[in-house]
Amino acid sequence: MGPDNSDNVFMGFIRKTKLNSLSIISYIILFYLLWGYSNLFLDLSISMIIEMSLDNPFFPNPSYVSAGSLVFIIGGISLVSFILILGEMNLKNLRNYRDWENYFSSLLGILALIFFWFYSSTGDLSPRTEVPFLIIGGVMLTGFILIKNDIKFIAITFSEAFKNRSRAMEIFKQNWKDLLPTILVILSFLAILLNLSLFSSFIPMIGYEQKTFFSIMYIILIGSYLFIMSSDADSPIIAAKKSSSLIFIISIPLFLYLVLRILFLIKTDSSWDISLDFMDFVAGFSITNWPNQVDINNASRWEFHIAGVINGVRAVVVSIFLCTLIGVIIGVMRLSNHKLSSGFATTYVEIFRNMPLALLLFSLGTIIGSSLPEKVEQVNIDELVWLSNQGIYIPAPDFNRLIMGLLLIAAFKIFTSYLDRNGVDDSIEGVRKRGMMWAAIIGISASVIVQAGFDTTLLSKPSDSPGSWKYEGGFKISIEFIALVAGLTIYTSAIVAEIVRGSIQSLPRGQVEAAISLSLNPIQRLRLVILPQALRSMIPSLNNQYMNVWKNSSLALIVSYNDLFYINVVILNKVGKAVPTFFLILISYQIGSLITSALMNMYNRRVTSVKI
Repeated sequence: MGPDNSDNVFMGFIRKTKLNSLSIISYIILFYLLWGYSNLFLDLSISMIIEMSLDNPFFPNPSYVSAGSLVFIIGGISLVSFILILGEMNLKNLRNYRDWENYFSSLLGILALIFFWFYSSTGDLSPRTEVPFLIIGGVMLTGFILIKNDIKFIAITFSEAFKNRSRAMEIFKQNWKDLLPTILVILSFLAILLNLSLFSSFIPMIGYEQKTFFSIMYIILIGSYLFIMSSDADSPIIAAKKSSSLIFIISIPLFLYLVLRILFLIKTDSSWDISLDFMDFVAGFSITNWPNQVDINNASRWEFHIAGVINGVRAVVVSIFLCTLIGVIIGVMRLSNHKLSSGFATTYVEIFRNMPLALLLFSLGTIIGSSLPEKVEQVNIDELVWLSNQGIYIPAPDFNRLIMGLLLIAAFKIFTSYLDRNGVDDSIEGVRKRGMMWAAIIGISASVIVQAGFDTTLLSKPSDSPGSWKYEGGFKISIEFIALVAGLTIYTSAIVAEIVRGSIQSLPRGQVEAAISLSLNPIQRLRLVILPQALRSMIPSLNNQYMNVWKNSSLALIVSYNDLFYINVVILNKVGKAVPTFFLILISYQIGSLITSALMNMYNRRVTSVKI
């Protein structure tokens, strides 16, 4: 009697995976932990699917979600993960629509989702058996297909069958050991799904102990991955896809639980109602630093939200400009040979970089507010600039004229960029002409802005009540705005200074020596040689810091500045809609960060572009 083939397969697996006693014990512990993990979350997931799928016309179920909706939501998330892992649905593949093999797997996933959604929506599925089997089984089937990654090859084989049957049979005979498991798993899933009651009579675990059944399938999936990865010598791209597939498979129990739990809470808990209808009502409160000329008493919460966004953006823009300017100066000072300059810069960086931003904002808000004079003791400069603990009032230009002046400067910038499309004239005459043109356009823009005059601040006379002073007109810079901008600027500039210092020090010494040989003074060396080259390595790090400025502006709550976060927290306290409110805050900050990143990436591409 010859040796048992199963023993040969097992021993071959042992040799390929190079298992020893310690590895075997480690795998046993790993599978035991995975078994407990899958049992816990799959049991909870199945219970929630059953509870949400039950529909009783006499006793309405508040958590009811149709089977079609469950399949569409969970299947849609799984499909997105499936497509992202495969990386097929890109513009390059979609442009070559005739080469359908390049994106067949993703296309098949989309069609499968449509089929299962239609099947669950039109069929009368059992909430206790068929719906959980369809949802959880479909997700696990997705994981298995990702591991095997041979759907495309199967499609090519069947395509060849219609063209050349003998050629297709030859391909299948050569690769049937790899293709057959995937085909059998898909067909088995469909057969069980369509005849679940029949299979449940033979294998009760499938219908009534689905927790145990799917836990076993989950362990088999993990084991299949380990076997495939140990036996196949894949390319780095395929190996990366399979590693991503493993992450997807490991997360299946937790992913199902989290999605179903969120759906359950949305249906049963009013605080999880994600609708934003409450934002259409009148806010019912007032704020300072209101940037828009509207009736605060009748403004909706959406208008308050927009006001918070505008307040946050203007504070962030000013902070980014100031922290960049100060950071560059401090960073250069740290490299100075002058001990006093370098010592001051080092002290500045080490103090403020290591100081919590919340503490810095609180200190500045307290110091600035208490150090300025009372309104009745205000300080003014020729009755044009007024300073008190209520804020700083300065003359305000006409808004329309201001926009016209800025548009003139922007149009001239676009015009000069068009003229310099073939290269910038760096000769002395070219620099002189460009300087004269810029001086002229800035002068014209300034004349347009000041032509209409400025709206100055007037201080009304006190009434019978001694402290009833009132400012009218002008432009107000609130104390809260000053405190927020100062805190963000000081904190971020210390980090920017280190970015500047590190980027300058990364330059080859020969660049500086070449600038010295050209008889350039230190300012010219810095402006013309050092900083332009260091800028290439600065921008990615500066991008991160600028996004941090936008996100850190949420700490404006500490200084009572009415920004995006502050206003929405007030709205939350009035309406109690925590989930939609924080979701709105999250989306707003995400959009701001993405816009900042996009602008910096555009500038980065411009700076790092090389033209030959």
